[in-house]
Amino acid sequence: MAVFAEHGFICCIFIFVSFQCVTTDSPLYPYTLTQRAIIPTEGSYHLISSPIPVVYEERSFSSFVISTNGLVAFTTDTSKAEFNNVDWSKDDVSPFLDVPFIAPYYHDGERIGVHREYKGSVEYEQLGPTNPYNRTLRDLGKYCSSQVVGASYFAPTWGLVITWRNVTSRNVLTCTASSCASNTFQLVLITDGTDSFAIFNYEKMDMFPCEYCQAGFNGGNKIGWTDIISRKTNLQNLKNRQSSDIVGRYVFKISPGRVVRAGCSTDSYSDQLSIYPTFAGMFGGKMIDVSGPCFEKNQPYRCRFGQGTDESNATYISPIRVRCMVPRLMVRDNITVSLIGNGKTYYTVIFIVFPGRLSRGEHVTTVSSKDNITWYDRDPSQLTLTWKPELLSNNSNDRVEINLIGYKEDNEMGSYKLLTSLGSNIPASAGTYTLDPRQHQCSGSDCQYEIGLLEVRLMDNAFPMKYMYLSSEVIPIAWYVRTSMLTQYGTTWPTDMCVKWYNQDKQDMSWLDYLLNCPCSLTQAVSDFGRWQPDGSCNLQNAKNPNNCFYHTTAVHCVRAVQPVHGAGNQCCYSSTGLLIYAEDTFQGSTPDKGHDWGAAPYGKKFYVPSLSHWLEDVVTFYYCCLWTGYNSCDYYMDQRPTKNCAGYNPPIPASVYGQGHVMTFSGVSPRRMYGPGDYVLFRSGNTEIQGRFNRNPYPTEKTDSHTVLDIVTLVGIAVQDKGTSDRVEIQLRGPDYDRSTQHLNVRVNGQNIAFNEKSLFWQDYRGVAIVNTDDRNEQSNFTVLLSNGIGFQIAETANTLQMDLMVPRAFNNVLGLFGTLSGHMLLPNGTAINMMYLRASDEYNKFQLAWAVQENGSLFRTLLPANHSLLGPVNVEPAHLNTDTPIFCKQNQECIYDYRHTGSEAIARSSIQAAERYAALHNNLQPVRSCGILDVPRSRKTNYDYTLGTTTTITSCRVGQLQGTATYTCVETSNETQAWSPAVDAVCHATTSATTPILTSTAYNWMFTTQQTTTTMSTATSTINITGCVDLHFPEHWETIGPNIQHIKILPSPNHALVYCQPGYNAFLASQHTYSDHFQITCRDGSWKSHSVCQKIDAVIVG
Repeated sequence: MAVFAEHGFICCIFIFVSFQCVTTDSPLYPYTLTQRAIIPTEGSYHLISSPIPVVYEERSFSSFVISTNGLVAFTTDTSKAEFNNVDWSKDDVSPFLDVPFIAPYYHDGERIGVHREYKGSVEYEQLGPTNPYNRTLRDLGKYCSSQVVGASYFAPTWGLVITWRNVTSRNVLTCTASSCASNTFQLVLITDGTDSFAIFNYEKMDMFPCEYCQAGFNGGNKIGWTDIISRKTNLQNLKNRQSSDIVGRYVFKISPGRVVRAGCSTDSYSDQLSIYPTFAGMFGGKMIDVSGPCFEKNQPYRCRFGQGTDESNATYISPIRVRCMVPRLMVRDNITVSLIGNGKTYYTVIFIVFPGRLSRGEHVTTVSSKDNITWYDRDPSQLTLTWKPELLSNNSNDRVEINLIGYKEDNEMGSYKLLTSLGSNIPASAGTYTLDPRQHQCSGSDCQYEIGLLEVRLMDNAFPMKYMYLSSEVIPIAWYVRTSMLTQYGTTWPTDMCVKWYNQDKQDMSWLDYLLNCPCSLTQAVSDFGRWQPDGSCNLQNAKNPNNCFYHTTAVHCVRAVQPVHGAGNQCCYSSTGLLIYAEDTFQGSTPDKGHDWGAAPYGKKFYVPSLSHWLEDVVTFYYCCLWTGYNSCDYYMDQRPTKNCAGYNPPIPASVYGQGHVMTFSGVSPRRMYGPGDYVLFRSGNTEIQGRFNRNPYPTEKTDSHTVLDIVTLVGIAVQDKGTSDRVEIQLRGPDYDRSTQHLNVRVNGQNIAFNEKSLFWQDYRGVAIVNTDDRNEQSNFTVLLSNGIGFQIAETANTLQMDLMVPRAFNNVLGLFGTLSGHMLLPNGTAINMMYLRASDEYNKFQLAWAVQENGSLFRTLLPANHSLLGPVNVEPAHLNTDTPIFCKQNQECIYDYRHTGSEAIARSSIQAAERYAALHNNLQPVRSCGILDVPRSRKTNYDYTLGTTTTITSCRVGQLQGTATYTCVETSNETQAWSPAVDAVCHATTSATTPILTSTAYNWMFTTQQTTTTMSTATSTINITGCVDLHFPEHWETIGPNIQHIKILPSPNHALVYCQPGYNAFLASQHTYSDHFQITCRDGSWKSHSVCQKIDAVIVG
């Protein structure tokens, strides 16, 4: 269809997804016969309404003002569309001017009809939904989809075309009508009510830009400004540049929380990229679309991920975009993506998701239940994997190969290796594959690998849909190394590998000293959310999952320390009784991790790689010692991974904000109430500061009389930063102009809007801070913020108000702010104490609250909301009641009653009493628990496992050896702050030559035993047999090559063998016999003495 412009300078043909211009004079779209113009009686503005809302930076607008100042303002107030001498890119924009608008050319435009000789005009035309077959709208939608990465099929139902033709600024009318420099440019808005796009077209840009002339998008409401072109580029050059397939045209998707620009940008000063998707799993394989510069078909491009050498070649799609595959990585969180080509490098960031948090559907599946774990077995007869074909290909002819990828850590670094192909030329559409593991056995150095990944990869030149390859989660590969292990060690190879690891790992146990002590109870562990977060594989929220608590079957909930220490982390598990489960009491107990499961920065090196280091150091070793030996060698593991005693645990102190400005301080007594709007310091300690924004209720309450409601304030936002250590985080309540169907809160990091709309993105780490979407309802209404210093807070929307619960470790000093000190005192910023008890409400506001008002140069919010500002209205510290009712549901809670009387809202009042009850529960849960810690008698059976003050515990018997010493102990108070076991613990489970082998049953604390009698004949005789190649053990100075704590060594008549006898009080574990003994055998082989045992104190070995 050809459309001819009335001015005769353009002819465009709409073909499929773009407007193909047959003449290139102008990028402007032509009008039909329905265009209108601002008339002289309107002067500078025209108010227009749309039947379909335009969604702009996640807010919906149905009314807006067209202004001669080169902008469209999303407001009904024409005064908000005035030109102001404001640099909108600055952070100091007044919140009273900060209206959302789109400006193809923001300037002080001349009014229509003021001067007879002025020929400029502002024309507009609506492209309405009256004709469902509107070809123009359909083609515009297809065109925009083709220009912006991540834009799926878009079918707009309403549009608006505005053209500023031959317009000038007011300060240029000293010229004559024929000589005035003028501009002609155009804005096209199209929407379907959910997604919206904007197109800027520039035909003529002759005016010299003024100081405050700008082109771009203002989000309004402190969202910020986005330039359409680098500020180093003169705005007169807009007609010569592009961000689309046509010179002078710029295309943007404007509905998300940030403006997304089209590709093929010729802005020589810009090195920014747009990508989609914006996240990928750490194990790679995902395809991302990349746009930025104009791409050339025969020019090679490559994508680099992070600061290292992880790269993939780019595939050319069009001048607008290329595609890159995310390679297999060893990092998580935000990393740089660099596009390299044509002699220049462009940048953006991509979020790399921790493997355990990636959507399950994006993994190759290897486990279906606890009863079907063949991939994790030591000798399976067959193995089956499954995958989702639609993630790889929609072509029934495409084939895949199945690969085994190994991982190991050498020379302080991690590395991947393709070990073997498990299958090839398999239809991608099959979605499943079964193999015989005995046909796939390792050889050579590949037999040194202990863990790996499965990879399903497209073959040949197949075009991937979303993934080039899919990966499994980490798996042990005993089935792959089985033949090698049997040859090297025999049928007891798991035990031999366990002992080998044990002897290496015990060389340095100092890392345990730096870990946090476990909380003593489940309620403490759940409440101390700033330092502990639920373990994704064992938690109460996942109770219905059949694989929940796979490695801790007696637990109902485990938590992990949020912050790693030198790469290590702690894990604490709790039983259904709420008690901490000690590894000494059960093999299902709490075990710390030498490699934190979530990894640790800087990643990529030994102990620090997410998931993989943890598997090498803490998981595959559990298989060796416990799961693959029927728990018969599990003592070795628990000896190296003892539970961090809860006796040293010190709980944090809570504070809270909720309802209509109620502030519960660290003292835990009656809350204070905020009186006026503005930004205030809630908490300050050292470089850490938390600010709260209070304002009038943005939503109407249940009463129609809203005048009195405007006299009180509620929390509407929180900002936090540990200055110098962390990024700056803002979380704010979404106002009524936002779509709240799937998001109630806005989250910004360093001023940039962050999306948490997919499960894989629910946990995001930034510099010094983590942000977690803890809302299971897919409403983004509940977030947890975790600082690296242990401070954490939860913020949630309820009844259109915000609630905040803060946790601060007791170790913090010099705490100030509206929450007071940790000891409950209230101080002014200069440290002067103030007695709140005798202050009138007006004095509390003027002398205390305003003293903590945030100043301009100290705001953590993008734009300051100044307290006590005249434009915020008067502050009434004693507002009148709407009613005098005392609802029964308030249960005499004064905050609930106050909120009901002043808002008339039952929902707000109910949320306030619920928040008050939650705070009370947190305060009670986090009182210090007095515990004597573990009753330290290894391998013993006990009557109970509660070690708190006043508890009496009796040791009934031993799993290994015979009980010697006192059997019954009580945890008694030794001072106001200390406690200890009484009497002093002297019990031991003494192992003799009659040893027992523990076999774990399915019951949490029940053990079943078999007894094996070992008869030993002691002898001090020596032999004169000569053992060629091995050190002569007749000389005691050579014994240290065997191990410590040796009393005597006897050379046996049998060639190449000797017996090692331990010193009194020391024993060795005989893996082959599953027993303890005071002696063990060694063998001379390959020039050295070989042994898998060592003399050790029996009471030092901890059972888990």
